[in-house]
Amino acid sequence: MKAPKARINRKDWRNLPTAEWNTATFHAYFADMNRELYGMDYAPMRNYSFEQGVLKRAITEHGAELLRAAFDECFRDYRPTRDYPILTAGFCVAYRINGIIPRLKRERAEAEKAGVDDTDYDALEAWL
Repeated sequence: MKAPKARINRKDWRNLPTAEWNTATFHAYFADMNRELYGMDYAPMRNYSFEQGVLKRAITEHGAELLRAAFDECFRDYRPTRDYPILTAGFCVAYRINGIIPRLKRERAEAEKAGVDDTDYDALEAWL
């Protein structure tokens, strides 16, 4: 008899390969990052259903890996204010990634054309 297949914890974003991320993973990522960077609990833009919808469309359109890279950049650049103390997934998808993703695609295409690994591991380690 075969052993049952272990369930994948989709909310464990630190250990789950980015290619396997879904809306639950991105919500866990945003909740943890807001808690770590801004000391605030996460509250979605509008509501969770709205954010799940925009995240699902963004994952389908751009892919989880490119979307994560864009969100990482959003967190690096975001400066909280009194009115907007946290960064939400809905805000990032609606207002921020449209300016980031084309540049990331262009940089990846140029790096692929040059045959270079574009991952800056020192910057990534310092950021984490």
